[in-house]
Amino acid sequence: MPTTLMMRSDATGKLDLVVQAGAGGRGTLAVDTTLATSGLLALQCDRRADPDDTLPNDIALLPAQSGGLLARRGWVGDILTDTRFGGRLWLLARGKYDEMDRLLGAAYADEAMASIRAWWGVTVTVTAALAGRNTLQIGCQIGAVSVSRTVSAAA
Repeated sequence: MPTTLMMRSDATGKLDLVVQAGAGGRGTLAVDTTLATSGLLALQCDRRADPDDTLPNDIALLPAQSGGLLARRGWVGDILTDTRFGGRLWLLARGKYDEMDRLLGAAYADEAMASIRAWWGVTVTVTAALAGRNTLQIGCQIGAVSVSRTVSAAA
């Protein structure tokens, strides 16, 4: 299994490094030997939108994002590798959620977990549930580890 710096998600969904108590009152960065941090990063990072994806700024009456090259987001390192990192869950931050958005959320999360599934040869189960009028709850079971992300409509 991997050895990476451990990250945790806070109540707002932002990731932060975990500091553990150390000798002499000094903290040290925690190490994660599971796939939890990899799963959190895959769910939280934005994958570049496909050319046929509808961007949130393409929908009338919603605040526009920056246009041009940056509008499709994504990680610049994707051009150096043969894989695409992250998920397209950010495309769903455009309005009220319905059953179609729940299904898209599950598909986008499954797409984000594909590299973990392929690289480590583990089973990944993805769930998506409507958790209120403007909230979608994504959950992923990676072997014995669970990670989740809450996706909310843009304000």
